[in-house]
Amino acid sequence: MMRPVKRLQSSKESFIEILIIVKACLTSFWFWFPALYCVYFYMQIWLIFCVHPLTILVLPIALSIYVIILEDKKVKAFYELNGIKYLDAAHPLGEGPKMKTSNFRVEKYVKEYEKLLKKKQEEQKDSG
Repeated sequence: MMRPVKRLQSSKESFIEILIIVKACLTSFWFWFPALYCVYFYMQIWLIFCVHPLTILVLPIALSIYVIILEDKKVKAFYELNGIKYLDAAHPLGEGPKMKTSNFRVEKYVKEYEKLLKKKQEEQKDSG
């Protein structure tokens, strides 16, 4: 006849062995490989039958257009190119079309860039 303490100890050891086996299975690559392959396989089947093929083509194109528009807005905001050039069709006195002024500051940034390049060249000459 087994004592209750020995029975409890053997069940504890069995439980620990089961936990070790479960941990070994869950942390093994080969345990997850078939499950992940099944997910991939069923996802491919779902894509074939439930998603229109043009959706797969249109979505990346729409995302890239959106990113280009955002980049354009960012560049215009950085260089303050938001001024609009207006072109009048004709002056009432018969003059030709003329451009209204806009406040572009590109020349200022080009001059700053040239100064920065000169400064870097001088630093390289001093250190070299």
